[in-house]
Amino acid sequence: MKKSKLIPAIIVMFLFVLLQSTLLKKLPSHYIYPDIALIILIFFSNSRGVLEGQISGFIIGMAEDFLSLSPPGFNSFVKTIIGFIFGNTKGKIFLDPIFFPMLMVLIATLIKGFTAAIIASVFLSQEATPDIFTFRFLIELIENCICAPFVFAFMKLVKFYKFEDRGF
Repeated sequence: MKKSKLIPAIIVMFLFVLLQSTLLKKLPSHYIYPDIALIILIFFSNSRGVLEGQISGFIIGMAEDFLSLSPPGFNSFVKTIIGFIFGNTKGKIFLDPIFFPMLMVLIATLIKGFTAAIIASVFLSQEATPDIFTFRFLIELIENCICAPFVFAFMKLVKFYKFEDRGF
């Protein structure tokens, strides 16, 4: 694992977590925004592999835990699982520009929702359990899928992301 490629990726994801946790919370409560940090985590995990996907998922999840009211470790567990799952897809999936990014983000958002609901129902009170079968979750799912091809295309342009590490 090369630190020079992991650190900029974590910084980019952290900036989006910070943006989502601070500035976007100032929008009206009915506004639902996509989880760009999750999309970047999926791209990074798919392009760099399991270990770097888990590490970046854990760190970004801890940043989300720190910036939100969720219990410590809640988001980091969910993001680590997502980093592991999509890190296993490295080299196994041909990423076309539109369909597979949308499919991967759709699956990841569903995993995020179901995992968060299961963890919250086991460890938290009934009032704190997130509802995954709601209109808000459906809107977030659709927004994530629409944003996925654009974020993936942008991240392919950024030079510190490479699909293969050839030593230079």
